[in-house]
Amino acid sequence: MPGSAQSMILAAASLALLGLQGCASPRYQTVYRYEPPTDPAGLACLARCEEKLAACQADCRTRYQACARETEPLVEDRYAAALQAYADELDRYRLELRQYDFGIWASWHHGGFWYQPGPYHGWPYYGWPYYGWPGPYAYSSPSPPPPRPTRESVQAQLRKEKCVDDCGCQPNYDACFLACGGRRIPETRCVADCPRPD
Repeated sequence: MPGSAQSMILAAASLALLGLQGCASPRYQTVYRYEPPTDPAGLACLARCEEKLAACQADCRTRYQACARETEPLVEDRYAAALQAYADELDRYRLELRQYDFGIWASWHHGGFWYQPGPYHGWPYYGWPYYGWPGPYAYSSPSPPPPRPTRESVQAQLRKEKCVDDCGCQPNYDACFLACGGRRIPETRCVADCPRPD
């Protein structure tokens, strides 16, 4: 009984998941194709646009690197705080995992509802009401533990908060490109769950 019930539940869940994946809608993204001017004056103008773009990007990189160096003294304190928060969250996760294990044990011995999950478990746990067998959610694994922060991830987040890595160079170049007689043509492309060609 429990083996066949478990197999049926897992098979039904797998079919439902496959059905949902098959119904996913395609996702599209607009990209731009650049057609440069062909006349000599337009090409000379475009060369100046590219020089301005290169100068803007170089200046942006220099400022970003200077800002990144300024954040270095803050990384260790932020990393220590992240490790402490991780330890606290891991303690909560372990407590909920013990509650989850107890809920499974209790349902096998007594049936009925025994476990109300916390933020790490997405499903309630119900025991089998008549026979003491675990209900359908007994076989769903608890969520994985919280990820341990790394110094690199903390450093990257700090730089993202404090430093600007996009100085608006591309929009300025696009305006210059169009002013020189170039064309910027939008194209819509499928980027995910694309329909198969017939």
